[in-house]
Amino acid sequence: MTILNFNCKLEFNDNILIMMTKSFAFGLYIISFFCFSGISQAQTLYALKIDGKIRKEATNITAAYQPRLVMGSDQAMEFKQTVARFLVKRKAIEKDDTLTEKARYELLKQLASKETMAMADVLESYRWQEYIRIKNDIQPLVEPIARKEELIVVNPRDH
Repeated sequence: MTILNFNCKLEFNDNILIMMTKSFAFGLYIISFFCFSGISQAQTLYALKIDGKIRKEATNITAAYQPRLVMGSDQAMEFKQTVARFLVKRKAIEKDDTLTEKARYELLKQLASKETMAMADVLESYRWQEYIRIKNDIQPLVEPIARKEELIVVNPRDH
């Protein structure tokens, strides 16, 4: 009878262990759901910050690329969202009055490079190669004209 009782306890403990494992897995699922839904909400809030002008500009840029890249509707939408994301950053750099023209240009050049790299995740390699080839025609990055500082030379003999 003791042996029988011992076996029952083992079965009971196994069932508890299985229930605890399932509960733990469910708990991890719930936690991950809330974590990822928070990220999703942050992306949604970010999308809301993109104003109509930027959306329109992103649509126009995407339309300019479309005849050469021939993207499907889902891919074109992702392309447009990526363009809009980088347009927001570009506008912020362009509005920053604390930057010199050279610093602004360098930041815009870095941003354009990051945008090109981000498009590698959106486009297939052959489309991405074409994108790189035509990007400067559609989204040119104008280098500022180097200004020579006006120096006033004072002749010491004049004083």
